[in-house]
Amino acid sequence: MNSHKYTLDRYEGDYAIFLKRPDELEQLRIHKQNLGQELEEGVIVQITEDGKGYTIELLQEDTKNAKKQINDLINELKNKNK
Repeated sequence: MNSHKYTLDRYEGDYAIFLKRPDELEQLRIHKQNLGQELEEGVIVQITEDGKGYTIELLQEDTKNAKKQINDLINELKNKNK
């Protein structure tokens, strides 16, 4: 059983494209009907593959922390240019 954290990068047609964390270089494509829930781009999830399919768990705290880091960086860049 494989289990890794991924970021939902985007949707392409009927597929969700996830990028494996932390370096986000490796992609995983999962058909939308296999997600089990509606996910918005940018969320962080734990995906477990058991040979029969995928179990996807939304990691709300990880997502919240990542969004805060991004917002902090944006604000830092804005203040740097003043």
